[in-house]
Amino acid sequence: MNDNRENNKIELKSNTILSNYIHELNEDVKLSISNLREKSLLCSSIWAKWISYLFLEKDNLQRISSAKQKILKSKASQIKMHDSLLKMKSEDKILENDENMKKLNELQKNTQDCIDFIERSLNMLSSFGFSIKNALEALKLEMTH
Repeated sequence: MNDNRENNKIELKSNTILSNYIHELNEDVKLSISNLREKSLLCSSIWAKWISYLFLEKDNLQRISSAKQKILKSKASQIKMHDSLLKMKSEDKILENDENMKKLNELQKNTQDCIDFIERSLNMLSSFGFSIKNALEALKLEMTH
């Protein structure tokens, strides 16, 4: 039972996660003459790592959305209203005033920023193997002349 709670736990993240992703991507794509062959062998591993990060962040985003829905439902159930417009306004007030909801909204924004960065990184990484191949071919040409 305790294990189940740990799986549903949402960790508060700040933009340090995004900073870590940026730093890691810079290391992944750093090329030099000495590491070209190594990077060419690691292309698929690098791609798989970033795909796993994307799934992890999308899972986090889903858990954040679920947590927000639970808060909305619990707060809304305390307020019995039949007028749908009044109910929507009260939900907006919950979103604005609840401290947990504020934290979740910030967490959701940070997580979405990470997802956007990872998706752009994957687009760039899709041609990374070709860039390495071209660099290796250019290096071969230089060595033959």
